Formats: sequence, structure tokens, C-alpha cells
Amino acid sequence: MEKIRLLHTNDLHSHLENWPHIVRFLHQEQDQFAGEVFTFDIGDAIDRLHPMTEASLGQDNIQLMNEAHYQAVTIGNNEGLGLNHEQLNVLYEHANFDVLLANLLEKPEMQLPKWAKPYAVYQSQVGTKVGVIGMTAPYGLTYPLMGWQPEDVDQTLDKYLPELRQESDVVVLLSHLGLPTDRRLAQKYDLDVILGAHTHHVLPEGEMVAGTILGAAGRYGDHVGVVDLELNDQHQVQAKSARAIPAVKLPVESHDLEEVRDWLTLGKRQLRRQVVTHLPAALQPDQQAQDALAALSEFLQVSAAMVSTGMFVETLPAGPLSRYELLESMPHSVNPTTFTLTGAQLKTLLAEIRESQSELLDYPMKGSGFRGRIFGRMVFKDLHQDPASGQVYYQGKAVSDQENYQLAALDHYKWISFFPVLNDVPVEIHLDLQLRELMADYYQQKYGPAD
Repeated sequence: MEKIRLLHTNDLHSHLENWPHIVRFLHQEQDQFAGEVFTFDIGDAIDRLHPMTEASLGQDNIQLMNEAHYQAVTIGNNEGLGLNHEQLNVLYEHANFDVLLANLLEKPEMQLPKWAKPYAVYQSQVGTKVGVIGMTAPYGLTYPLMGWQPEDVDQTLDKYLPELRQESDVVVLLSHLGLPTDRRLAQKYDLDVILGAHTHHVLPEGEMVAGTILGAAGRYGDHVGVVDLELNDQHQVQAKSARAIPAVKLPVESHDLEEVRDWLTLGKRQLRRQVVTHLPAALQPDQQAQDALAALSEFLQVSAAMVSTGMFVETLPAGPLSRYELLESMPHSVNPTTFTLTGAQLKTLLAEIRESQSELLDYPMKGSGFRGRIFGRMVFKDLHQDPASGQVYYQGKAVSDQENYQLAALDHYKWISFFPVLNDVPVEIHLDLQLRELMADYYQQKYGPAD
């Protein structure tokens, strides 16, 4: 009876607090397990909220991942959308593992990117062939704006799974697709194992769906996943089990904390060298919000703008303004966006904001690119509503229900549930520019370049 162990991580998001313990555990399993070990990451390993990731655009994270001895990884939306096209194209240049990504093509060639392949087949010492395919969440609205074309998940499996099944004894899907999709795919397709991610779910003892074992290890390195397979002499799977091991149960050594601090210090040092300008006075978060209204309006060439004050987390101190201070105050993965609304939709938007404002003021916002603490208060430029009459004014003129109006804002407001009117209106998202990069350009133009 052959034993195969699959180790997996997912959704680390550059949370390196547990990374030393995780790597130690992976190495121990790789060296000591009485059978074959394959190690995978299921995407969103990087997140530009960490200074080291921001400074190196993920390259330093790849060096850390090299040390974990992964066989293969797939990408998440933080790799695919948090980096621009050129940055993603070089992210894995020095990786010593395979990148498996079957459902994302490069435009305009409509071919798989040079750094990825749809699947790979790994062979155990006794000859069992383990076929592994990777897929990421197919964001149809945003990926094309970055020069990528996501492919339908089912069509991708229909294309590759027959040949992968023919070449393999065991088929594993690295799925940065989310738990609901994993369950559906397990019902529909002949897959032995699905290693999941994206929805940050933990499956403490795995989940069996129609004969497929699902494994998932949460987020931020708070768990490590283990899937065990037992196979007979004909390389057929006889038993499957899964577990997610809490990182707090992994052995800790005295130098771990120092190592984590060193990564943080390295990123801070690199970013602090990148001085953008000199601020004559400190800028409180509320003032940064007002500056962002001007920056969004100017960059998008749209007079009216809105932004939430929670986008600005820290005071920018007087004196040298570096990329580090900007990251600390604006750690989000959010992008300048132009919304086009009718006058009637503008009125609905302001009503939705007014209705939810008291709740959102201190709301502990999470996700959809947001990396701050609270949502805060929505502020506006050249857009207001008369409290007495209810009339909405755009650039000082009363809006007409049928006319179209443009609003400069951030894509974050489209993805959250508080303002449904924004879900279906036309948008133009500038995914190649994050909020802190926009503000760096704005402050440099306003106060002059650094000496």
C-alpha cells in the first residue's frame, strides 16, 4: 500500500507571522514522512499591504516560497490583479516551482502566459502519476483591463481533464475558486482531490463530496493543510483523508519572531528610500480624503468625486514623504474608477449612502481590496443634496433624471453590497494604478519632487 501526502497553503496575503513555523513543518514532513510528499500553494500568497511585498512587488515573497520546496502553485486575484501586466509577467522568473494556471490567457495572443502551464504530472517513487491542474477566480470584468482573458471554469476542465485523467492515476485541482465552486465541481467532475482557496474557508477534517476530498487551510497562514491518500499496487486510490492544522500548534523557535521582524524592517527600509516629496505640514486622514477628491477628479478628468474617509488610516507627517508612509496610510488594493450614472441613479446612490452612513461610520470593513480599519464617512466634491428640497446638484446645477453624469471614485464601492445602484452602472477602472500611487503623484505635483 503506497502512501501519498499532499501539503498545501493558501491565501497567505503576505501575512508572514507564521511563515517560519509553516516552512519548518513543511520541511519536516517532506523529509520524514514515510511515503511520497507533494507541496502546493493555492494562490494569494502575496499582498502589497506588507512593506516587503510592496517594495519588491512580490519578488521577495517568491524567494521565501522557494525555500518551502513547493512542487507547484496557482495564482490568486492578488497576484493577478494586484500587480500590473508587466509585474505579473516577471513575478515568477526566479521561482523553483511550477505555476499551474489553466484558465487565464494573455491578450492579444490568447495563449497561456510563458510563466505558466495548465497542468503537470508528477510521479512518485513507485510510479504513481499525480496530475495537478490549477485555476484561479475568473474575474471577467477586471482581468481584460489588465491584458488577461479569464476562461470559463467548466469549459477549462472540459478541455483539459480528459487528457489529464488519461495521463494520471490521481487528479488534483488547485482551486483558487472558492468553496461553493469547489463543491459544485466535485459533484460534476472526476477529481480525486480539490485543494481550495479564495473564500478563506477552513475545512478542519476536509469534506467529502461525491467521492472527491476537499481540503482548505483558511487564510493568513493560520492553518496548514494535509491530505493523505492510500493507493494499492495498481496505483488506485483506496482511502482519502484531510485535515487543517492550526499554526498555533506548530513548534516555535526563539529566532522566529526576529525573522518576521527582519522581513518587515527590510521592506520599510526599501520603501523609506523612495521619497516622493516633502510635506510642509502633517496631513490628517480627513485632509487626505479631501486631497483624494482633488486627485481623483484631476486624474480621471471628472469634476464630481467621492471617497470614504476610512481609506486613509494614518497621519502623513510633515517632512519627507516616502512610499512607506503612503503604504501605511493607504494599504488598500483599490483603483481609480469612473462611474457613469443617470441623474435618477445619482439620487438613488445618495439615498443609499445617507441610509447606511451611520452604520458605516465605524463599520469594521474587510475585503474587496480594503485593508484599513473602518469604512468611515463618505465625502464629496461637486456633488451634494439639498437637505430641505432633496434636490441633487452636480457642479452646482440640479441634475436631470434622464441625463448621464460621471463620478470619480474607487472600484471598491462597486464590489461591496452597501450601494447596489453601483453594481450595474458603466465603469472605467484604472487597475494599473492603486490609490497610494495616485496620491504619490498628486502630492509630488502639488509640493514638488523630492531633492
